[in-house]
Amino acid sequence: MLQKTTIIAILLLLFINACKKEKDDPYIRHDTVEIGDYTNMSRRIYDTVILYQGFPASIDLDLDDDKIADIRLISIKWGSVGMGYHPRSEIYCLTDNVSVSGYYTSDTTFFSFDQSINIGYDSTVNINEFYRYSCHKISDHDSIVNIKSNTFKVLPKRQHDIINQLDVFKTDSLILIDESYGFPPNIIYKQDTIIYKYQINYNDCNTFPQNGISYLGIRIQIGNETKYGWIKLSIIDKNKIIVFETAIQK
Repeated sequence: MLQKTTIIAILLLLFINACKKEKDDPYIRHDTVEIGDYTNMSRRIYDTVILYQGFPASIDLDLDDDKIADIRLISIKWGSVGMGYHPRSEIYCLTDNVSVSGYYTSDTTFFSFDQSINIGYDSTVNINEFYRYSCHKISDHDSIVNIKSNTFKVLPKRQHDIINQLDVFKTDSLILIDESYGFPPNIIYKQDTIIYKYQINYNDCNTFPQNGISYLGIRIQIGNETKYGWIKLSIIDKNKIIVFETAIQK
């Protein structure tokens, strides 16, 4: 009888300790999150549009609700009257504790040249010279003028993708989408010949997807504590940013 009573007491003590542990630590923060799984995640819905309208527009996101902004998304237009104004979307990490998921790559700049010649009504020879710089080859005769290694790019993610310590993160200010642009021609007069020199720069490599829903992987580190999460967003026409939601581990 005494032995039976002792066993019951031990089992009761184990049950009480288990309940206490569950109360003190209701869940264990995992080192992996799946986009779209809100288990033990702090979620905030925005459904907000950020769009340049004569001046830059932005939104600051506080993912972990600590009253300190973590991420800034910006819609701008840059340029001048001569070269035109070009839409761009950017992302800023606002503290050293916050970083965005991406990858390192080498940016190669290719140079391409071509020209056209026509005779004007007054027998003037017009020569149009096009100096094109691009992140990809335009023709088989292109040459490489620059290689910039270890360039960090944002990695767009999709629903059900995994975010964890295997991702590459960086605290930085980054361009999500830019636009190709050109300068007004440099005009040179040589007797009966006019030379128009055009410089065109193409920015159409490694850009953020447009006109669909994408996700940005986010990491917040404070001391030895690491939290993973995401920003759900869409970019339209290069600088119309729609923020749907943010989520971060509790």
